[in-house]
Amino acid sequence: MKESVYESFPNAASKENAVRLGLGTHLGSFSEEDSRQYIEAASFAVRNGITTIDTAINYRGMRSEKDVGKAINNLISSDEIQRDDIVIASKAGLLFGDITRGLNPSRYLHEVLEPTGIRLDDFCEYDGLYQTLNPDFFEYALHISLQNLGVSTIDVHYIHLPEITRAQLTEAEFYQRLAALFAWYEEKVKQGKIRFYGLAFEMLCMEPGEEKWFIDIEKVCQIAEKISGRDSHLKYVQLPYNMDCPYAATVPNQRYGKEDTSERVSLLKAARKLGMHVTGSMPMCSGKGFEQHTLKEMITFALDGVDTVNIGSKNVKHIQEIIDIVRAKAQ
Repeated sequence: MKESVYESFPNAASKENAVRLGLGTHLGSFSEEDSRQYIEAASFAVRNGITTIDTAINYRGMRSEKDVGKAINNLISSDEIQRDDIVIASKAGLLFGDITRGLNPSRYLHEVLEPTGIRLDDFCEYDGLYQTLNPDFFEYALHISLQNLGVSTIDVHYIHLPEITRAQLTEAEFYQRLAALFAWYEEKVKQGKIRFYGLAFEMLCMEPGEEKWFIDIEKVCQIAEKISGRDSHLKYVQLPYNMDCPYAATVPNQRYGKEDTSERVSLLKAARKLGMHVTGSMPMCSGKGFEQHTLKEMITFALDGVDTVNIGSKNVKHIQEIIDIVRAKAQ
């Protein structure tokens, strides 16, 4: 049985005021004002019991990672927290740019990545997003993410939207490429650059009936175990889960068990049976949920379904309101 986040990160979990929330940093513009608000929000969140900060190298042209790094390192340098008090999660896999250098993703590819040997044909495209499982790309992205965050280790590193590549490969090709990437991840764990890794899904859960997005989570775990030769460090799944998109819990599109006795279960149930920690994203349906539901209803629904809920916000008052809901529910 794989560890939960609470066993994996005892310092963070044992904080007196810890809550089952992560702070997401996806939304917002590239502006200095949004960066100021995110630094303030991340600092406030950590001071008030949120022990997980979630970001990605492609969020806001790298600004989100840099903002998280500033907030966390300010708290550490002022002795308000120690590094082990928090969980930093980031992601790679999508083509990214660097707004501070004036490079959009296309220019970043041609001017920065291509000289390293990473080419456009390493990526699969869907709706303007370019995704790859190439370990060389992940090596480069991890190096930059560590610099952006100002840390030596990322606690949880996700493969971002692997469904995009899955949709354009045969099943055998996809799992073969995934195995090569898992081997890279296990090596990064040995080097101390990450602690655990995971899969950050979207289409698999939002369009569960679309066969092109299908990824067998049990097979994925079996591949990771074979690569590691022991209990692997693949321990995390992140997925959209909210009142308008409950499909990770309601659609039985995953198998679990031996081939001749396997049962069909939901992605959430399969992940739990496999001992994985599940983080829910988009609990407020990207803001659309307020048209039909209250904040309390949406947060309560998400908390009842997953292990940790990421709230994407740079508004301190909004973050405090959600923390109050979570604490009241826990009593």
